[in-house]
Amino acid sequence: MAKSEKKTITKQADDFPAWYQDVVREAELAESSEVRGCGIVRPYGLKIWELIKAELSRRLEDDGVENVYFPIFVPLENLEAEKSHVEGFSPELAVVTHAGGEELVNKLAIRPTSEAAMYKTYAKWIQSYKDLPLRLNQWANVVRWEKRPRAFLRWSEFLWQEGHTVFANEEEARSEMIKMLGIYRDIYEFMAIPTFVGRKSENEKFAGAVTTMTAELMAKDGKAIQGATSHYLGTNFASVFGVNYLGADGESHLGHQNSWGLSWRSVGALIMVHGDDNGLRLPPNIAPIQVVIVPIYRDDAGKEIVLSYSRQIKEFLGTKYRLKIDERDNQTPGFKFNYWEVRGVPVRLEIGGQEAGAATVTVFRRDLDSKENILLADLPVYLEKLMASIHTNLYQQADEYTRNHIYTIKSWDEIDDRSGWFRASWSEDPKTEKMLKERFGMVSRCLPPEYEKEGPSQSQCFISGQPAKHDWFFAKSY
Repeated sequence: MAKSEKKTITKQADDFPAWYQDVVREAELAESSEVRGCGIVRPYGLKIWELIKAELSRRLEDDGVENVYFPIFVPLENLEAEKSHVEGFSPELAVVTHAGGEELVNKLAIRPTSEAAMYKTYAKWIQSYKDLPLRLNQWANVVRWEKRPRAFLRWSEFLWQEGHTVFANEEEARSEMIKMLGIYRDIYEFMAIPTFVGRKSENEKFAGAVTTMTAELMAKDGKAIQGATSHYLGTNFASVFGVNYLGADGESHLGHQNSWGLSWRSVGALIMVHGDDNGLRLPPNIAPIQVVIVPIYRDDAGKEIVLSYSRQIKEFLGTKYRLKIDERDNQTPGFKFNYWEVRGVPVRLEIGGQEAGAATVTVFRRDLDSKENILLADLPVYLEKLMASIHTNLYQQADEYTRNHIYTIKSWDEIDDRSGWFRASWSEDPKTEKMLKERFGMVSRCLPPEYEKEGPSQSQCFISGQPAKHDWFFAKSY
């Protein structure tokens, strides 16, 4: 199929959710399974996640965090022990009632997260202040039964990492919460995605947490995506599960805990932030294929020359890039161009007889849909600079879109159908946030640290007229 014949992806401006599903399908990232709300992730989609995972895993291990694994099943009584925690997850909870051909006396939950699965064991592992801090992470699947599933963003089963740490005091634990949020921000920068980090409201914080901090990002339709969260749990779970330690003072103390996580929702964010009407646009860091070579020829004689030159280029570049030669003989160059553009490959090298004869390469960059012909001898240095340029350009485009779609308002009567977020002074009264959600289908996204230091730009709450405390971001979300 030639590029001009492509009609399989809905335009973003016409129907953004449909566009998203079309890209997931056409780029062969994932598809629906036989189980409603659960997806099948195809190799290309999984490779994107694995590249994100590898970078995050490296950063966590460099920071001294160790990996561990706990079972997927959690005694239901463990979840019920922390009241606010189970209430927060009860609508999404999947419970095992029968196993081994009989009804279970003690019901099991499939983990929606692992605080209740891990902390009884933590209580055994931690006896003294000498056992602290305990900083563990697990890569796992969890289940939250979604009523409105969406590929990568909201599947009933998904992959993620969840960190669970224990410290001797609040200061150390809060420091950990902020540090992990910074790592998540860096991971999104690795993906060329700008984020806003800050505190969640009382209504929106993690069930059972004292404080939740979040990394929020903006999709190309102006909605928010919660990219990752980091929680200070205080001693709430420690008191329930007996996570105590004997201090240097000879007294028993409760541990101060954190949990933090990032999931393959990040893949969905990547699509929604960088994609265009032709499909994906991937930053080189997390592109499964960074460079694709498309040979162009008309006959067997030309084929031999062009393929030989293409292989010479691959050998010349070595192993620096994830590179593929598209040698499929049953597809036209136009089909191949479209195929790799939909998949967001950052760089395409077009090699025909003219390039082979002149020892040149025609370079197509996906982020700008532009071409340039260069000498083969210049290609290694050119590509190194090009990869950095693509990353920077994608980040700047996303940042410009984000900042151009944040609107400061004084009253909720100013909320309209504009795509984007609203910045407003708020009383932080949970009742008013519920009112906002009922009227507009949006909630607070975060309170950035700089806004918390500055105080409100308006004296009155934009919803109730009560005294305002800070400026917050508000938006509809996925």
